[in-house]
Amino acid sequence: MTRRTTAGPERPRRRGRPKGRAVLADRSQLLAAAERAIASVGTDVTMDQIAAEAAVTKPILYRTIGDRDAVIDAMSDVLVDRIVEEIAAFRSTGTAPRDAFRAAVSAYLSAVGAHRDLYLFVNAAGQRMGPLRRRIDRSSRTIIDVFEAAAGGLGTTTSPLTWSHSIIGALQIVTLMWIESDDIETDRPRRTVEDLADDFTHLLWPGVEAILAAARVDPTAGPDEPSDD
Repeated sequence: MTRRTTAGPERPRRRGRPKGRAVLADRSQLLAAAERAIASVGTDVTMDQIAAEAAVTKPILYRTIGDRDAVIDAMSDVLVDRIVEEIAAFRSTGTAPRDAFRAAVSAYLSAVGAHRDLYLFVNAAGQRMGPLRRRIDRSSRTIIDVFEAAAGGLGTTTSPLTWSHSIIGALQIVTLMWIESDDIETDRPRRTVEDLADDFTHLLWPGVEAILAAARVDPTAGPDEPSDD
């Protein structure tokens, strides 16, 4: 005789990922989707389009990253990370300061050129002071690092942040005009990365060289003592 058993009540399913569904995208996956959407749609990409690219609902996008300003901030950090990595890859021990400066400029332009859509998205979306300052400070710190070894410590009367901010600010405008020239019809040939690196170095190096020369002078040394003769 076979004993029959009566099935008990079905246990309620635990909250969380639905059975058979993929794990919801994490922050890095959502940022990657945002970058794809930016490349596909352009600087006017919407949160709906980013969510669609990531195959998640918009509430998940908001909960994981935040609103559109938060997406801009996050993509700004992604862009700066890539610029910093590119500049670091160009650095080499024993490089003459002028060559190091040109290499840093070339690396910056190369990184932006490789991520043109992302650069335009970050800059076209407005410049809120907090995130803008963070981006400039991080980029400026990289420029300072390029020269600290060459100068033996940048102990000058001019703040290193002042001139590094000036360099980054000038680079920002030059780069923006350069990459936007793709969308403007002109009879003039488009400037290459190497052309712009040469132009920028020729323009700014004399001022940077003077700063480096001043940094090699001991800032604690007083004026020459008068001779007894």
